[in-house]
Amino acid sequence: MSFFNITLSYLAVIFILISPLSVFACDGWPKSLDTNYTSICYSDEKGLQRFTRSIGKSTSFFSESTEKNPSATRERVDLLVDRVSRLLDMYPLDLHFNIYVHQTHKDVGNSYVRLSTLGVYGRVPVAFYSHKNKAVYISIENISAGILAHEIAHAIINFYFPESPPERMQEILAQYVDKHLWEE
Repeated sequence: MSFFNITLSYLAVIFILISPLSVFACDGWPKSLDTNYTSICYSDEKGLQRFTRSIGKSTSFFSESTEKNPSATRERVDLLVDRVSRLLDMYPLDLHFNIYVHQTHKDVGNSYVRLSTLGVYGRVPVAFYSHKNKAVYISIENISAGILAHEIAHAIINFYFPESPPERMQEILAQYVDKHLWEE
């Protein structure tokens, strides 16, 4: 191997290491909002407000509308991530994933078909987590705190283990989160 090829290889590795990862960017999406654990990719403010209202109450003492308190989205998403981490007793240090907030279930289905490598048979899920893209795909038509928490569980599980556990095991843990989300 020539000196030029080795140098070019090292430069490529250095560039990849110092460049921001595209997994954190909302490429092709008009808007994004970063939280401690996620980058939320969305199309418009009304959709984000509906998303925020649908995933639960704010932790602040006085419940404010999302129009008056834009930090409510960050707070609610991070609260869900923290809650799911506690339920699973898993706290991955490098946890950061995207949440793509689609307008319709059909849009989620289009993403599912596009990302599926095995072909799509049967029903498209209401929401899903892609380990390859480190992203949750969900629609404002079907959003709820439980559905989002279930997908967050998949993200946490995949970040926690060096090698992804079998899908059936992940599903059992995610369903455990569904069942116990608001118990204390």
